Amino acid sequence: MRETREKVQLQPLDHDLAFLDITTEWDLSSSYHDWRPSIAVPATFVPATIPRVIAICNQKGGAGKTTTALELALALIARGLRVRIVDVDDQEASISVWLRYYMDDRPEELRYNLRDLYFNAKVKLSEASYPTDFENLTFIPSFPDLGEVDEKNPVGADTCLQRRLRQGADDVDVTIIDCGPRLGQLTVSALVAADDVIIPVKASSILDMKGVAALQKVVNVVKDTLNPDLRIAAAVLTDFSRSKMTRRIGGSLARAYPDAVILPARTNVKVGEAQLAQQPLRQFAPRETTTLDYDLGARVLFGLGAAA
Repeated sequence: MRETREKVQLQPLDHDLAFLDITTEWDLSSSYHDWRPSIAVPATFVPATIPRVIAICNQKGGAGKTTTALELALALIARGLRVRIVDVDDQEASISVWLRYYMDDRPEELRYNLRDLYFNAKVKLSEASYPTDFENLTFIPSFPDLGEVDEKNPVGADTCLQRRLRQGADDVDVTIIDCGPRLGQLTVSALVAADDVIIPVKASSILDMKGVAALQKVVNVVKDTLNPDLRIAAAVLTDFSRSKMTRRIGGSLARAYPDAVILPARTNVKVGEAQLAQQPLRQFAPRETTTLDYDLGARVLFGLGAAA
């Protein structure tokens, strides 16, 4: 049994720091010299309500899904919300590596994870949920054997996560699902369970846009069959820096999803340093631009405003 660690209580960031401006549309009309990157919040965007389930998806690996999931979660708990993260990524670099500390406090035979929820009906959601170092943040971990869900396609897999999350609907305000890069059964299950989809796109990568196109096909199938109310709530331009390509990619996303928020998450060396330290960026570098961008993005998505 490990020594008990004191919980980290996150505070809202100062709203007068270096946030991006908020506009109603992605700017493609001004000259590049005059262009100022901003968060585009269309007049038609409807802020998320509570409770909410959000899936973070893109077929392309390395787009920033895990960073986006974790930073949005921490921004929300800093505002007093209770958040659950579900790790639907079986890669070793997944969010479970960052948050697995508390699993060691349970006997090995009781260390359930997400795979157990798909294959063992007797395992409850609460038994596969773990606390973290952060007040009001819990998580459901996964490990490489989660890939068996895609391989074996257990009965009821499409709706499994939706049914399971309903078991703990009163325990949290927001559930954030961190999806893997494969558009298989696990991603379908996450989309069926979700109210909103947030798509991280590396701002300098045209290949990421191909991943978005592939994801959209799956989203369309899910909307037509099992979850007609699913919506694309936001696209996050990760590793964002001011360039003509980035501007075009943002414009393409704004045209594809006219009712969605387009959120730049500015590039910063601290992102990689935080990952090496196995710490969330908000804890490692709370005053850096990328942290501030995610913080304001979370406020916009839930209609919380810019002020603390």
